[in-house]
Amino acid sequence: MRQHLTHRRIEWSLATSACVLAAALVMLVLPPVDQRALAGDSIVPASNGIGVMTLPNGSGPSARPSESIYVLDNRTEMLLIYTVESAGASRSVALRYSESLPALFKAGRR
Repeated sequence: MRQHLTHRRIEWSLATSACVLAAALVMLVLPPVDQRALAGDSIVPASNGIGVMTLPNGSGPSARPSESIYVLDNRTEMLLIYTVESAGASRSVALRYSESLPALFKAGRR
């Protein structure tokens, strides 16, 4: 009986090792995932009342343009606009505009 348990443990160890090696092989063979967030590509539908969209704002180098982040917060009824500016290798985020949505719609109706 004891020998049977030892063989079963060895079988499980070998099966687990084979699965780990297979997963490592798959990760090595598959091409890497491009994790860059490009402006205009990251339009996120509202989740928990918050929607987010990024777009280039026309400034900065063409290889790494500055972007604007538009945040629509339905819970507080606010529109927030941030800029993401590239300065060499670093990037910074700054709030550029915030406005109440009811005030924006009221101004649009005039």
